[in-house]
Amino acid sequence: MLQAPDYIDVDLQNVTGATRFSWKASDGLTLSAHIWDPDTPRNPTVLCLSGLTRNTRDFYQLANFLRENGHRVIAMDYRGRGLSDHSKDYETYSLDQEADDIDRGIEALGLEKFALIGTSRGGLHSFSMAQRHPERLLSVIINDIGPVIEPPALDDIVASVGTVMSQPNMKAAAERLASIHATAFPTISEMDWVTFANQLYAPNSDGVSLRYDKCLGDTLRGDKKVAPEDDLWLSFSALKPFPHLLLHGQNSRLLTTKTVKKMQQLHEKMELSVIPNQGHAPLLWDQPTQTRILNFIRQHV
Repeated sequence: MLQAPDYIDVDLQNVTGATRFSWKASDGLTLSAHIWDPDTPRNPTVLCLSGLTRNTRDFYQLANFLRENGHRVIAMDYRGRGLSDHSKDYETYSLDQEADDIDRGIEALGLEKFALIGTSRGGLHSFSMAQRHPERLLSVIINDIGPVIEPPALDDIVASVGTVMSQPNMKAAAERLASIHATAFPTISEMDWVTFANQLYAPNSDGVSLRYDKCLGDTLRGDKKVAPEDDLWLSFSALKPFPHLLLHGQNSRLLTTKTVKKMQQLHEKMELSVIPNQGHAPLLWDQPTQTRILNFIRQHV
């Protein structure tokens, strides 16, 4: 439900249809997730992990689609993102700490086996999940990330995170997103950019602000990097025994066709879906992609 002229999508802002779940991190932070429970559940449960600065609302449309088709969906906010607590120590915004947070959330939820969807940073977490807890994974869907993260795209991320955090209103936020990403997403409509803005921004007394701790930028520009310096090919190899589907944005600058081809060579059974007219990372809004995800997770229960 869109409220003009403010362009606030109330349902998306409130994650209508989902329930909140919270748990404690090892350092006492309260972490948050949203859960979409179907009326008549069927396996598998689906766990969704978002990108670096993103939050559970990225999965709002996909989660509602999967719930309508009988699947329980859980999307987690990393520490310092979405509705999870911000840390006083920005160095805890690391992949290792997030992995521990995720594991504690899985234990608190009582999840035993699930399909995992990881967008960007969430895809890196899927690699490490396969190493830490292979017994939990039924299948994995990787949204536009691989063992090679292209330096120019990575540099752009590092330079932008935690800088311009606020806009006077949601329409201005949508216009800013379009000015940055329109080349990668050329078919997105004006109202689609407003929907995208509602995923990333929350209203406040001064306008709207991005839903993450601006100190995340200090983490990336400090000793903790946006991507691990370890051999990601070795990490990716942990997925080989599992059914996995790679979603690749046709216009992605972060994941190149060259890297995708090498991933296919090393993992011959990995399935691939190229999302046309989308960059990093595919939005997961379109019916063909949602249906491909649904069919894939149902094949591997």
